Amino acid sequence: MNEEISIKEGVDISVSVVLDKIKGALQGVERVVSSRSTLPILNNVLIRTSKNGVEVMATDLEIGLRFFLGGKVEREGVITVPGRTLVSLVNSLHGDTLSLESKGNILQVSCGETRASINGMPADDFPVIPEVEGGKVVKVKSEQFKNLLSQVDFAASGEDSRPVLTGVYLIYDGGTLTAVATDSYRLSEAMAKDKLGEDFNVIIPARTLQEVRRLVGEAAEFELRIGENQIMVITDSATLVSRIIEGEYPNYKQIIPPTSETTIEMDVQEFSDAIKTAAIFSMEGSNTVRLNVAASGLVEVVSESSQVGNFTSKLKAEVKGPGGEISFNAKYLLDGMNSFDTPRFTLGMTGKTAAGVFRPSGVEDRLYLVMPLRS
Repeated sequence: MNEEISIKEGVDISVSVVLDKIKGALQGVERVVSSRSTLPILNNVLIRTSKNGVEVMATDLEIGLRFFLGGKVEREGVITVPGRTLVSLVNSLHGDTLSLESKGNILQVSCGETRASINGMPADDFPVIPEVEGGKVVKVKSEQFKNLLSQVDFAASGEDSRPVLTGVYLIYDGGTLTAVATDSYRLSEAMAKDKLGEDFNVIIPARTLQEVRRLVGEAAEFELRIGENQIMVITDSATLVSRIIEGEYPNYKQIIPPTSETTIEMDVQEFSDAIKTAAIFSMEGSNTVRLNVAASGLVEVVSESSQVGNFTSKLKAEVKGPGGEISFNAKYLLDGMNSFDTPRFTLGMTGKTAAGVFRPSGVEDRLYLVMPLRS
């Protein structure tokens, strides 16, 4: 499974596989099948049979995914067919076994009493999904890694103007794995203790890591290879290869306020409910909600719009400090609350212009920083 793909043109395949297994593989590679590429071959899934079983793969030149599954191989070969068509067909089938047989560039699909033929293309133009040789190799605990990513990847930028911000910055240093993401308006950081060996730092596209979260599934651990320009994720049944984002990640530590004049502790669910409702009344486009914090232990959640109306909700809180007012983007607040796994959270604030620092209560290795809006 780790050998570089060698593609031979004009060799027909014949194989029978477990239907549920190939459904899972096709659903996995479908997410990286390109739908807008000027290269028709990137719209296709490659199927290769060998004495060891079946490989199903796809790439959009940013991410390459390869699944391996067992099967009864009668003829070794390779073909590519439109990914969306094949996935839609296979998902509609019911039974135990699926048979695939190619004749030239036609793939014949059989399941029970159902037959279909799909027009394919020769595989010789299909891009090679490379191996990542050398570099650093670490074994990563799947559940811990998925949990770490879920706390930060939503804060990565969706804009390509600053490529490094579209990724998640992973740093392993002194036994601590840190994940960071920011779009310059908010920043999320999460840390976990682990023994991964040699220190490293790398910027991986957030989209890639979303695929990694799906790929590793219920596996206890996976292998991560970090090369000069690419990373490779290896599980028992699949391999993912992705580019690394080049460039220097911003020195994010310098924007985290070292202290706060006022600290608030509140219930996550109560606060989330109030913010969701306030967003209905916030000004169009800005999505602004204002927090009026009283030192006596009361937080007002306020929003208003000249077209819709206004909203105020008063919530009980533990307040240490003078209080004050500060405004945020409601969506950013909800994203943060959704990433917390504690019933309560804290907010550190210093006036209305400094960033607000949110943390799950009692958790020191996690923070979510949000820049305020002018109210």
